[in-house]
Amino acid sequence: MDGINNIMRKRLSIQHRGKNMIGSIAMNEIKSYLKIEKVDTETQDEILTWYVRYKRLFIKATEQSLKIQIFKEKLNIIKQINFKLLEIGYKTIIEDIVLK
Repeated sequence: MDGINNIMRKRLSIQHRGKNMIGSIAMNEIKSYLKIEKVDTETQDEILTWYVRYKRLFIKATEQSLKIQIFKEKLNIIKQINFKLLEIGYKTIIEDIVLK
């Protein structure tokens, strides 16, 4: 059963190779790596906003501490994102994270 799920996931990733899918996978990995919530509970705004361009992930964070954390752990985060993308079946990788 696990083999069928892997084949189905890889087929879907072949069909949906858009920047939005790659970016959302990357942001999920960043949020799980840094252990942050998706939405700020006080203002109900997104803590991190992003877009992907030219194999770079551009991130805009509302808190300065998150920017510092991402900058310090940039190499580890990129490795984790690329591992997840390869695991799912993507050949595209993220080369850099740019903070705005």
